[in-house]
Amino acid sequence: MGCRTRSVIKSLVYRVAGPVWLAVLFALPLQALTPQADDSILREFLWEKFTELPANQRPKIGLALSAGGVRGFAHVGTLEVFSDAGVPIDMISGTSMGAIVGSLYAGGLSVSKLWEISSHLTMKTITPDYNVVGLMRVLFAKKLPASTNLANFVQAQLGDIQFEDLQIPFSCAAMDIKTGERVLFDSGPLAIAVRASMNLPGVFEPVAYRHRLLVDGAVVDYLPVETVKQMGADYIIASITPPDFFSKTPKTVAAYLARVGDVRGAAMIEEAAQKANFVLTNRVLDVGTLELDQLHKAGEVGIKEAHQHMEELQQSILLFTLPYVLKP
Repeated sequence: MGCRTRSVIKSLVYRVAGPVWLAVLFALPLQALTPQADDSILREFLWEKFTELPANQRPKIGLALSAGGVRGFAHVGTLEVFSDAGVPIDMISGTSMGAIVGSLYAGGLSVSKLWEISSHLTMKTITPDYNVVGLMRVLFAKKLPASTNLANFVQAQLGDIQFEDLQIPFSCAAMDIKTGERVLFDSGPLAIAVRASMNLPGVFEPVAYRHRLLVDGAVVDYLPVETVKQMGADYIIASITPPDFFSKTPKTVAAYLARVGDVRGAAMIEEAAQKANFVLTNRVLDVGTLELDQLHKAGEVGIKEAHQHMEELQQSILLFTLPYVLKP
């Protein structure tokens, strides 16, 4: 911790804890604590005080969850570590798999329940056409599989819920394939919006909804940092799952289409991440977009990344919080 940062932290301690604690913390002989131990004590003390602040006395923290297919299940690992560390999340926006994870968490599902879901989430959870009849439909009727089961899955977990009923404000995006427009969902029925946001173009048929034909929001909003800002977040954490272009070669039409989307997504990630206050980069390697049996592996990557950078995140949030604590 640099001298300037330490000075700022001391000011924060004085304001939050009072002169007695300040004296205790900083009157110790220099040899009593190593600089690393001193920093750790400061951070842990301040973090405890921060998490006790009422929501209206601290910055609003928003979480942007990227797309990424199965890789996006890393967000569950992120949420688990955040929950354990007491990181407050005031609003969430997610795209594609980020929309699934974010919506279920915003609706009140525990992290343990999300892990449980990963054990039995299959293609049948997404589409009713994952069978012989569906294959015949694709081959002879030349129609893509429908993703209707995904909406049913969300309803099974949360009920016929509206955005307005969620425990944490949430939004997700899809794209109108007719116009190329980004369509933001933040009100009305949740299940159809999440289905549309995860509806991979060229893999599933477009979702017909309110005179629009909707496909995966990753095409236009891979990492919804700007959306979280518009929702009112003061401090934005981005959890991203960048594409893996090297360890796995696409071998199916669906995989090739997903790869095309990932190439575009990589550029969008780089631009959007610059607008976030803190970025967690979950590098889920050797996992294809639709390899649902690898969900747990992706989640474990999220845990590792969040754990590795938690102290850095806490310090960043504390320094950002300083003007709120010191305001007259």
